[in-house]
Amino acid sequence: MFEFLIEALIAVPVLLLWLTIVSILVRPFGVRLPLGPFTFAKHRSAFRALTFTQYLMICGVLYCGCGMLVVTTLTRYLGWRYWHGPALTSDTLIRDVLQYPLLSGVLFGLVFYFTTSGTNK
Repeated sequence: MFEFLIEALIAVPVLLLWLTIVSILVRPFGVRLPLGPFTFAKHRSAFRALTFTQYLMICGVLYCGCGMLVVTTLTRYLGWRYWHGPALTSDTLIRDVLQYPLLSGVLFGLVFYFTTSGTNK
């Protein structure tokens, strides 16, 4: 229980930092997302202005998929480093890259886009 609490206390700020990093990464491509992770109304209005492909790439792959990859890799590293969990191997990292951003990220983007399309567009 203690290990989970420590990992969560470290992973939540990293996830919030990731949301800010994504907002900075997409600015050179003409997408203006708010920098603060807690401005939900501003995020919602910014997502409404995106096309389907932009929404799929930004919300699905970058926000959800890569965010899950960052948090999962961080918690596995902490578990391995401090609590003698399973070792980090290239096989698990390659599987996570294929599983989270490419598969889960695209699916999350599709589900979010089509479930909010009634109020979104």
